[in-house]
Amino acid sequence: MIVVSLQDVLLKPEYRTLMDDIATAFYVPTLKEAINYKRAVGFFSSSILSMITDGLYELYKNGGHIQILASPRLSEEDIEAIKLGYDNRKAVIRNALLRELEDYEDFKTRDRLNLLACLIAEKCLDFKIVEPLLNKGSGMYHEKVGLIEDKYGNIVAFSGSMNESSNSVENNYESFDVFCSWKNMDKDRVKNKVDAFARLWEDRESNVKVYDFPEVKELFVQKYQSNPKCLHELDEESMISEQIVKERGREYTITAMPVK
Repeated sequence: MIVVSLQDVLLKPEYRTLMDDIATAFYVPTLKEAINYKRAVGFFSSSILSMITDGLYELYKNGGHIQILASPRLSEEDIEAIKLGYDNRKAVIRNALLRELEDYEDFKTRDRLNLLACLIAEKCLDFKIVEPLLNKGSGMYHEKVGLIEDKYGNIVAFSGSMNESSNSVENNYESFDVFCSWKNMDKDRVKNKVDAFARLWEDRESNVKVYDFPEVKELFVQKYQSNPKCLHELDEESMISEQIVKERGREYTITAMPVK
């Protein structure tokens, strides 16, 4: 079957990890057709990149864009500082992100971080931090929603328990439901998720604050972009030869920025 749009991708209404090959059956074929990929999650990990490189490469060639919304990883001290008003929320979150810019010797981890840095540097990927505004401290933004759009305006929305990490895809028992904008029964649901993401990204959602940290992104690129040409060198052969998909080593988890 020749695939020319998201409507031609064979999609199931529901996927379950440990039963479905999420990367091969869902992420890669949909991202290959995408010009926009929007993901709102509690946690985002660079480890997912090595599993969906082939799809990311096609999205990049399509001139596509990725937008990530995620919750910050705050220590107990960070939360206490927010509760007591020692620092403003943005300063606490910024310091938490900067704290996680560590050195990593593992070449596979650094390779993933280089890919992430290249996506940011070429303005293919952008991220923002989401935090609920609670009176008693700092809560966690824990939604898990994804939107994949092709050049014809077709949109695949998915929602479930899964965060964006290789651990969620490979080791956890997770599930998510899939909705397609070209199906009458799904149109309203897809539109609602598109509108909700837009409100968050533009910081128009009540009781939630969305932060952008361009200076932290710049520092991340400076630190981890070891091979600026990596996006141009990606292809299916390199994807297969690296065989990082089954890696079980140290995972570099990031909540819109890297953390351990």
